[in-house]
Amino acid sequence: MLNEIPLFAGCSEETLAGLAKIAHERDCDKGEVIYEAGDQALEMFILVNGLVSFKTATGVGHLHVETLMKRHMIFGWAALVPEHPRRLGSATCMDSSKVLTINGDAAMEILEQDPKSGFIVMKRLCSMIASTFIGKS
Repeated sequence: MLNEIPLFAGCSEETLAGLAKIAHERDCDKGEVIYEAGDQALEMFILVNGLVSFKTATGVGHLHVETLMKRHMIFGWAALVPEHPRRLGSATCMDSSKVLTINGDAAMEILEQDPKSGFIVMKRLCSMIASTFIGKS
């Protein structure tokens, strides 16, 4: 399934297999808060099915971002950003949902073993972060 996720498209089979080994499925109920602003950013999430709302916390500069996550979208990306230990917003299930959780430190170790795949992921991650905030100020 990870090869269907745009963030990981083009990664080597070995890297995808390594990431799959550390990915865990989690079922979430409607209304369940997956994380809140200020929580430690230990894991990233991939929405398998359902709907998840992401909202930045008030007081994050002048930015206000509200995004409805859909199938295969990534959220909680702060877990992949070195030295960014806290969440910028909250993620809440708007419907019964299934997510994959991937520990950020473990993912970074796998990506460091395959620099080409690591570069692909980090390049796409930068683009994803930029597109989240462009025009939001």
